[in-house]
Amino acid sequence: MTLKILKENLFDCSIKAGLYLITCLPNQKHYVGQSSYVTRRLNAHKTQLKRGCHPNLIMQKDFHFYGESSFVYQKLLFGTSLSKTTRENFETLILLTLPPNLRYNVYSNWRKRESSLNPFFGKKHTLKARKEQSLSKIGKPSNFVNHIQTNQVKQLISSLNKGTTNKDRRKPLYIDSIFYESISEASQKTGLGRRLIRDRCHQQTERFQNYKWA
Repeated sequence: MTLKILKENLFDCSIKAGLYLITCLPNQKHYVGQSSYVTRRLNAHKTQLKRGCHPNLIMQKDFHFYGESSFVYQKLLFGTSLSKTTRENFETLILLTLPPNLRYNVYSNWRKRESSLNPFFGKKHTLKARKEQSLSKIGKPSNFVNHIQTNQVKQLISSLNKGTTNKDRRKPLYIDSIFYESISEASQKTGLGRRLIRDRCHQQTERFQNYKWA
């Protein structure tokens, strides 16, 4: 089978959701994944590998050793009607057909993996990385551009804010033991999204214990 044939999609390209396969041809080692936007996810893998920052260190090492031309990215698209759980089940079935030494995935079942197997478990973005993330978003349109809130949503927001001042709505918090007057201030200084900060402050898990309301 030639490299050209391997690079062809196995299913209709108009379908976005499904599974994908990344293969290192010299050692026939594979990485299997699923996504609701396969093309976008594959492009993210390619970018990370080229920049040398892919979270899968073994695959990144092989990428440096064998070179970009030795890696093939295939789309295994099954249909947009499949739920995420179904796609994950397909992913598990494919992984179980591969010997552990021929797969880059360090787990065969995503839902049963240990937290420590997550490449980002216990890690935090540096202040420099946070600022770079923030700068990369400058000039890009918001996801809410051209979206109009319904009257029902407006009334709900109004009722929630009724009788409160801006000062009341500013909730102080700590991130990495650093005090911030509000989520807006924390977001501006760390480069993290306000919603992400709020969600992490509400989390009770050990992973986000460095995010706390004051």
